[in-house]
Amino acid sequence: MARPLMFVARPWMPFEITIRCMQSRLLMRPGDECSRRVVGVLARALELYGDRVHLYFAGGTSNHLHIVAAFESAEVKAQFKCHIKTNISKELGALFDWPGAHWDRRTRDIPILDDEALVDRLAYLAAHGVKEGLVESPGCWPGIQWVRAVAEGKPLVGVWYARSRLCVLRRRWGLQGDKGPKPTLGDVAVRKVLRLTPPPMWAGLSESALQAKWVELVALAVERHPAPWPTRVVGAAALVEMDPHTRPPRTKKTPAPKVHTRCKALRQAWCEAYAMFVERYRAALQALREGWEAVRFPVEGCRPAVLLPEAGG
Repeated sequence: MARPLMFVARPWMPFEITIRCMQSRLLMRPGDECSRRVVGVLARALELYGDRVHLYFAGGTSNHLHIVAAFESAEVKAQFKCHIKTNISKELGALFDWPGAHWDRRTRDIPILDDEALVDRLAYLAAHGVKEGLVESPGCWPGIQWVRAVAEGKPLVGVWYARSRLCVLRRRWGLQGDKGPKPTLGDVAVRKVLRLTPPPMWAGLSESALQAKWVELVALAVERHPAPWPTRVVGAAALVEMDPHTRPPRTKKTPAPKVHTRCKALRQAWCEAYAMFVERYRAALQALREGWEAVRFPVEGCRPAVLLPEAGG
């Protein structure tokens, strides 16, 4: 089945974005250095795109990354995803000695249509690690400490390695006849703080009231998605010692929903809008193939970067 077209029905619609590691390997094994690098990439991406991206959640488990964010447009969404996928792949590939493809497939983007659904998804994602029997509570996860950031006000601090700058420094070092120590990653490390945006339904709250809402949501997460019983918790110490190249014998494969909402009317309206969008997008694509110069693609999607020739053409 063909993958869905990128479709942002309206500006600032939240999306749950999932990126899975190659063959479900543990290439996002939690740990201090892994977390610093991922947070650094996300913080750098928010610097580049500024107020055009609102990031509500970032976390996941050892073999996939979850992001909940809203975007000004489909173009910004595409560029943001491209930046984080490319750079997280570079950083974790170097960290875990994995030179090949890091991600198993394209991202899976599911629109979140209302505030109730957004709270449900945030609660579900906050329970990651607990509902799988990996840690005792969301705050014990040894990876990205999203829960502590929102519920306790502790900033998410990462590091961004300016690898382009490192290449320049090493080139200069080589031209100077190898004088002095060879530049290393530590010479181009930049501390970054990841700033999360409050969800739209809590945007006007004070800092203390916002933290209280997050505490309630974390408690709701544990209540709705408890650990499987009976189970033995793996524990943070064991998680950080696992081999990142480990491939699970089997992985969970369930069809993803088209949208997140409990409202049938919203779901139906989105499906109808998407069908109309696909029709308009395909018509614009056909006009572009036929040589039309001023072709306007729907603003809810992205203009194709490269137009492939007709089959047999």
